[in-house]
Amino acid sequence: MNEEQFLRTMVETVKYGKNPNKNELLTLLRNSEIDFDKTGVFASKYRHFEEYIDLRVPVPMLEQAEFLRDDLEKLTALVYRSPGNYEYAGLNIKPKPVELENIPPQAEHDVVFDEIKDKIIQGIRRAEYTIWVAVAWFTDIDIYRELILRKIDGLNIRIITSDEPTNQTLLADFERNFEVVKVPKKRYNRLHNKFCIIDLEYVMHGSYNWSNTAPNNNETWATALDRDFVKKFADEFMELFVNNYERY
Repeated sequence: MNEEQFLRTMVETVKYGKNPNKNELLTLLRNSEIDFDKTGVFASKYRHFEEYIDLRVPVPMLEQAEFLRDDLEKLTALVYRSPGNYEYAGLNIKPKPVELENIPPQAEHDVVFDEIKDKIIQGIRRAEYTIWVAVAWFTDIDIYRELILRKIDGLNIRIITSDEPTNQTLLADFERNFEVVKVPKKRYNRLHNKFCIIDLEYVMHGSYNWSNTAPNNNETWATALDRDFVKKFADEFMELFVNNYERY
């Protein structure tokens, strides 16, 4: 197992596990690197030497990594596979070289069919700068409240939604708090998008409307951490926003 495989295995183990710090761990690992630190120090096994795993973390995330150290150490020990005559000795948390921090993280794609509302809320909570929502029906007050909390944190939030009688529950609240574009229903055409862009680098999309009845339906919700892929959604969002903004 090489360094890239090791880190990838850590990410996959966290992704499909139930660790309460899943989101924080995934964000940390996706921006980090792994080095194998082989030593000449004898280990407990006969004719084996100690090997450390160095987790190279972006400098701004070092404090968070220390906070998650227990989870990271357990995860590293679980993933470790002895290469010949070496034995796992422990985890070192070290700074990632600054000149390498601008390398984009490896693309990640996933899809879920259950507990979609929780996935949406998790995505909203991971945002740091911007949240752009294009959802035909948006009447779920829990998701709305999550957006209000992120607005209080200083994030830029834009919403595109359908201007129809069945979608009026929260529209007035949206317009008081966010940048909002309402798309009118036309004779043979209506807004039917369901996607959300986070920080212009992560997108959630699928069949799930952000409505009160959606949790009772059979739905699909996909996520992607893939800048080229996300750019296509951002381009579509901007076109919808600009083309409909002047109406209101």
